[in-house]
Amino acid sequence: MHGFKRHQTATGPTRPRYGRRGFTLIEMMAVMAIMALVFAIGVPRLGTSKLRVLRGEAESIAASLEFARQRAIMTAIPHRLLIDLEDGGYRVEWLVTEDQAFGSEPREDGSPESDFSDDGEGENSIDLRPPRRNQREYYPVSNRQLGAFSWIDDALYFVGLDSPSGWIEGGDVAIVFQADGTTEFSMLEIADADDNHITLEIEPLLDRILRRSGPARS
Repeated sequence: MHGFKRHQTATGPTRPRYGRRGFTLIEMMAVMAIMALVFAIGVPRLGTSKLRVLRGEAESIAASLEFARQRAIMTAIPHRLLIDLEDGGYRVEWLVTEDQAFGSEPREDGSPESDFSDDGEGENSIDLRPPRRNQREYYPVSNRQLGAFSWIDDALYFVGLDSPSGWIEGGDVAIVFQADGTTEFSMLEIADADDNHITLEIEPLLDRILRRSGPARS
């Protein structure tokens, strides 16, 4: 009877051999396309985030300006926004005497303001503090938030103020609202490190502050 013989090598059945593979051109192109997509999505988001900070700060300044205008009308007293262009601060002030500015404010110990003080035994003693000034000057408003200096973000800066007096880039400047809410036309420019600019246009008669992208002087 004839059988069949199996042919094998001395080391057993042979196996296919595969060489070490590298990146193909298609794979490299796919990786580059993914990286380009991530870059294209990420960079605009970063830019949008920086613009959001700039726009938010511009809105805060505009709100302070509008508050100063409305408060001037309601109190029939001139108000102003004092701006420190160099250090990046601003606050709302009004034109009153020292007594009007602080007369209703309690002392540090909680007692009301008065020209006399009680020594605890029923006898009044003279207050030896210097007398208040009756001359009208600009003082911070009593509002704790708007009367204190607000400071813009460290990544932002005031470019300058364009007013009837000319272009001003440094020092303290003021945007004044008269008792009827009117003011002189001026433009306040704020920018960031990426050269994005926003200009606030303060119109003489409008009851709102115009915001626009771009420098004040174009």
